[in-house]
Parts: sequence; C-alpha cells; structure tokens
Amino acid sequence: MSLGQETLRDRADLLREINQMRQDQMPERRVFLVVINIADTKKYDEIIRVFGYKFADDLLSIRLADLEFITRRQPAFRVGFWSVGLVFQADEERDFEVMLTRLLSMLAKPVICRGIPVTIKGGVGVCDLARGLGAAEDLLQATFLAGQTGSELVAGWSECNYDLSDDHRRAFALIAEAEASLATDLEFELSYQARVDLRAWRCVGAEALLRWHHPTLGLVMPDEFIPLIEMTGLVRELTVWVLTRAISQTAKWHADGFKLKTCVNISAKNLAEADFVGRLALLLEKFALPPEFLELEFSEKHRFENMADAEQRLRELRDLGVSLSLDDFGTGANGFTSLETIPASVVKIDRRLINSIVDNAKQQALVKSLIRMAHEMGMQVVAEGLESPVTQKMLQDWGCDAAQGFLINRPMPAEAFIAWLSKTFVA
Repeated sequence: MSLGQETLRDRADLLREINQMRQDQMPERRVFLVVINIADTKKYDEIIRVFGYKFADDLLSIRLADLEFITRRQPAFRVGFWSVGLVFQADEERDFEVMLTRLLSMLAKPVICRGIPVTIKGGVGVCDLARGLGAAEDLLQATFLAGQTGSELVAGWSECNYDLSDDHRRAFALIAEAEASLATDLEFELSYQARVDLRAWRCVGAEALLRWHHPTLGLVMPDEFIPLIEMTGLVRELTVWVLTRAISQTAKWHADGFKLKTCVNISAKNLAEADFVGRLALLLEKFALPPEFLELEFSEKHRFENMADAEQRLRELRDLGVSLSLDDFGTGANGFTSLETIPASVVKIDRRLINSIVDNAKQQALVKSLIRMAHEMGMQVVAEGLESPVTQKMLQDWGCDAAQGFLINRPMPAEAFIAWLSKTFVA
C-alpha cells in the first residue's frame, strides 16, 4: 500500500522507535532522526484560500507518496502540522548523505495535483541519535524545530540543537503541543481587564488577554508562547481562536445590556493574510457585533514582513469600522514610524513609563508630552499598568483619557469579570 495520511503511524510510535534503537545500543551503522516539514504553513494557508481544503489534502497525499523511496526501508510517523518523521539507518557512511540529497531535491520540485503544478517549500530537521543524549521527546521536539528552521535556509535542512537545557525543553514542549492544545479548547482561556474612562470613572471596555493553562507547565503567559507559536505558523489558527471567542463574548455582553468595546492583541503576521479582513467581517456578522465595538491592538515593536500588504490590511480594517490601537507606546525605537504606518485612533502608553512617573520628573515630562502629542493628532490615550491612586490623579490632571491596571482590576475570566463589573461600575 502506498504511503498516505491514513497509513502514517502516530507520534508515540516514533518515540518508541527512538527508544528501541537506544536499547539496541545503536548498531554500528549510523542512525538519524529525520523530521520532514512538507510545506511551510504560510504556503499551506495560501493553497487553502485558492484551491480549498480538499485540494490541500490531495496535495499532501501526493507529496507523502513521493517519500516512498525512504519509507520502503523504515516507517513514517505523523509529527505535527504537515510534518512527518522517521528513523533512518545508514548502512554505509554515504547512505545518509545520498538520502538527504535526494529528499531535498524531491522537496524542491513542484507537486502536480489535478494537473496543476504547485511549488511548496519544505524543510528537513536532522538529529544524529549517537549525539542526541536527551530524552526521546526532547530530541523529537528539537528536530521538529530544526525542520522549521531548515525551510527558511538555502540548504533546506538544519541539524537540531543538541543543547537540551531546561529553557530549550520548555520552548520545544510549547511549540510541539500548541496545535493540539488549540484543538482541545480546554487549555487556552481569555481573561478580561477593564478599561476605565478617567474623567467619568466608568468602564468603557475590556482588553482580552490570552492565557495558556498548560497541563504540566502550569500557567504560561503570552509573552513566552506567542513568539514560539509565530515560529510554527500557527498564529493564524490562534488568532481565529481568540477573535471568535472575544467577539462572541462581547456580543453576549451587549445582549445582557453591557455595551463594552473589547480590545484584542493581533500579530503583525496576521496582516500578511489576504483574507484576514474578510474573515473578521464574517465573524462580526455571525455574532451581530457592530465593528466599532472591536479594537485590534498592535505593538509598536511589531515588524511587518511586507509593509505594502500591512498598510493595505490596516486601511481595510479602518474602512470596516474596527478601531486600531498602538500598544507599548513610548518605549520602542519605532513609535513615531508606527504612528505614520498604523491608522490608529488610540495609543496605549507602556506600563513601564506609567509605573515610574510618581518620583521621576523626566518620566512625568515624557508622559505629559506623549498625551499632548496624541491629542493633537486626534487620538485617545490609554495608560497601562495603573496601580496607585497617586498615579491616577496625575494622569487625570494631565488629561489622559483612560487607563487599565491592577488598581482597577486584575485580569479575570469572562463570567467573573462581568460579575465584578456589575458590582463596581455602571457599564
């Protein structure tokens, strides 16, 4: 039977295969763990947009069949998102080099699917099991990541990082498990932090903050896992997950009489998706939420891969009626450039500035200048990280429009948030 998606063995079987090789004390022939990323996920998304899911599945099956020159000798295993792994035993010194050269040549060729030639850029990760001294799970995660790196290199392949320190183990674990965790819908959660009008002292909105309750690592914060997820190409799926839940929750609040605006953090990578705005519009329509009650937040630290595409998406978002905000303002090197690029109606002053203004005259002057400049540009100003009444009074005196922070509330799940809001504010 030819190699197909249904014939792939699972990841647990591959781990057992690795461990069995070690128990056999690695015969004289060299043994390699190989992870093949069939295509980068950006290309996969593009194929789905143009041809549909069925075509993408057919294309994957064809490419898997191309691997039979290897898998006739050893089985293939499903590793992750469009990724397969195998343990290659080299009888002769040059066997592995010959196999790798042939594999990379095959991955570089277009796939002919339904008569249409499609070029997909794959990548290969390699681990010499004689050098890999860590646990099988760690080595597989390291090799998977090497395959992601290989797709971006001219050579098309990369050897894994054998330094399996605790930090690397943690990063590899998060990368490898992110897709499955999204699918379960049990580990990721949105918490909400209030945004308060400093003049009227009333709640006008909430920021949706993503949390990952990992079954073994505990609570993982987005500053750690978002950059890792962006490396894997799963940022599209993660953003869909977040937007769907934030928009549906906001619509529910509206139906219950709480007319709040919800702010959601968005990756710069989402702006490379040609259908991003269209999919967002469909979500807003599905849950009957007016666009003006959604705010998308971009950090001034973001780097846009294609500035022309990013500016086009941002104009489309503005035309849709969605608000845009610029986060972390005042601490990066690109703040003023970002103000020109992003047609934002809100700037959020970074918490590090806000937390240092009480006893620092220079920081006070800087924050006052940022507030004045933003107002002169017709933008609202939100102070992040409000933690003391003294800071609150200073911001009110300087004309800051709104704030969020622990002085108001700590992030909490949706039901707890609305219960707290009902007792504390009139929305």
